[in-house]
Amino acid sequence: MGKTTLSALLARRLSASGAETLAVDCDPNPTLAEEFGLDSSSLPRFTGDGLRPAAGTLELASDPELVHVAPHLQLLGGPPSETPLSDAITRGITGVLIAEDFEFTVTDLGAGPELTRVAVGGVLNPADLCLVLTNATRVAELTAERVEQACRARSVPYRRVLNRRGEAELVAAELAGSLRGTA
Repeated sequence: MGKTTLSALLARRLSASGAETLAVDCDPNPTLAEEFGLDSSSLPRFTGDGLRPAAGTLELASDPELVHVAPHLQLLGGPPSETPLSDAITRGITGVLIAEDFEFTVTDLGAGPELTRVAVGGVLNPADLCLVLTNATRVAELTAERVEQACRARSVPYRRVLNRRGEAELVAAELAGSLRGTA
């Protein structure tokens, strides 16, 4: 449905307006780097060793190595590994822990309802907004509803976004404008 492309375009738009922006690849099949013209397999991997338990939660044991994509835009991604879901969750938790250093954090999640509860309950729990992308097909609408149900269950605000084929740049511009308060 274009979620990775839209995530990259949105992150680029936000950073181009001068907002310090973090893009986090929380997809078990990480390809957000490729949308920025980078190679995921060449990125540093931030593993679970970079996190440690602290007072019933997790904290950073070491800082992740962020990749500079463009002015005001940093990427927390990583290469595919033997434990893709674990890596994606680790990047997501890390993104949450460093999000306060950025004006915007754009998180690209794995697709499908099987990841909804993990993503919304963990990575998105403190989110200001979850963008639910759909292309208006029956399957996409059912998946969107499941994601929205998970958001409601966790009190995470959400907005359904129609991915208009061939108009990803325009959709990203509209979203960035509304998030920056200029739409």
